[in-house]
Amino acid sequence: MLRRLVRYLLGTLRVDVTGGDSERFLNRCLEEGILLWDLRRTPERLDATMMLADFFRLRPIARAARCRVRIREREGLPFLIRRLRRRPFLLAGAAGSLAVLIWAGSHIWVVDVRINGPGYLDPRAVLAAAAEAGLRKGAWKARVDVNHVTQHLKSRVEELSWAVVRVDGTRAVIEVVEKGAVKPPDQALCVHLVARKAGVVEQVIPFQGEPLVKKGDLVQPGDMLVECALRYWAGGRPLVLPGMPLPPRADLARTVVAQATVRARVAYRQYYEYPAVEQVKEPTGRRHVQWVLNWNGRSIILRGRGPVPFAEYEVTTRTLTPGQWRNWSPPVEIVIREALEVSTRAEPVPLEVLKERALAAMERRLAWILGPRDRVVEPLTAEVVQQEGGYVGILVTVETLEEVSAPLEGPMLTTGR
Repeated sequence: MLRRLVRYLLGTLRVDVTGGDSERFLNRCLEEGILLWDLRRTPERLDATMMLADFFRLRPIARAARCRVRIREREGLPFLIRRLRRRPFLLAGAAGSLAVLIWAGSHIWVVDVRINGPGYLDPRAVLAAAAEAGLRKGAWKARVDVNHVTQHLKSRVEELSWAVVRVDGTRAVIEVVEKGAVKPPDQALCVHLVARKAGVVEQVIPFQGEPLVKKGDLVQPGDMLVECALRYWAGGRPLVLPGMPLPPRADLARTVVAQATVRARVAYRQYYEYPAVEQVKEPTGRRHVQWVLNWNGRSIILRGRGPVPFAEYEVTTRTLTPGQWRNWSPPVEIVIREALEVSTRAEPVPLEVLKERALAAMERRLAWILGPRDRVVEPLTAEVVQQEGGYVGILVTVETLEEVSAPLEGPMLTTGR
């Protein structure tokens, strides 16, 4: 099969050999390495098939054997291209249609979401999380990593207990299973608001419940911020001297689901360590290119035989494929491996560069930590705290203003403000 493909790509000729000494003609062809097959001999002539490139080497052989060689049939890609050159519009239309089909078949045009569970999960949330991982309508299938999309869905959507992504042709199917414990909040349930981070309270806006903290209070993770109750004074508002605090409201009116906005100043301190000296690789300009044809599990080196003649090098690989049609991929591809020679040298890294790297790493971390309404109130600062053993330790500090409350189901408190 592979031999027939190579012969078609290079072109073959069916020739007639008449007159002269045909046996001498065959012997000279064998001596010159000219391959002839499918030989048929009659009293008048000799028929044979040969490669197109070998035909131009027959003139001295035919002259020596006093034979005459004529072409009867032409087959192969070179002759097809020659005929198509006479019809450029037909060739352009076919190439354009093939390009459109390959382009359309290599993209995803439909994304389906199938949810199994109680039915509280919105499919739009799953589509939005999948789009963050690169799976959306019009996405190129080669750039969609289904394993990465699956892991991103599980980490991004907390209501999922299981997820799988399949790509069938131009359609992507996302199958998810909701957690069985997920249910709408019960309004009769007592839900407190507690601190999820340590910080200094800057703003408390209660909507439901009894606030237990005020501006300037220092809270730790787990501290109660808003109690799930409405309390009152049984005998009415007490009379107190000006400047004196009011006594706590000890009588319970009813339980509620606490709702409030509690914003606090949160400080972050992150330590980063980087090597003081880096190994820098520079290309020398020398390269070694290898072309490999893969066909049905077999590999044929078309160019660049032998090992890479460099001690240190970096390899870049490109794969050329005819494209995919629906769910069928042609079993042929060309792999181009390019080895670039490099030289390695040690170069000290300036402290300012290391500080910029630490600040950039902290900014990426904050992008995941902070919510849409949170913000940085004190700019990021980087300080070198350690230089030993070939490494530089950098401490990055920053202060943010963010929402620190989180719901917590629990029993009613016995005392209130």
